[in-house]
Amino acid sequence: MKTISVAVSESDYEAFRRSARAQNRPIAQLIREALANYRAEKLEVKTPLVDLPILEGHRPISRLPSRAEIYEEIFSEQKLSSQ
Repeated sequence: MKTISVAVSESDYEAFRRSARAQNRPIAQLIREALANYRAEKLEVKTPLVDLPILEGHRPISRLPSRAEIYEEIFSEQKLSSQ
């Protein structure tokens, strides 16, 4: 694990501090979780639904996306188009 130093606003710090106390977890653990969620949501390349594998003989030729991945892509596009 790599150690970093980050300056945050007082309000962000207080929000994480309150949440950490309520969940009986360290603030650092919440921040690591938030970073992992951000990476998964914003930084990792996702395969568009249009690029789903073609089925040959009723068997997928590669991994099919989960229901959650499909819904996430559908609803994230709706958010973008409504802005």
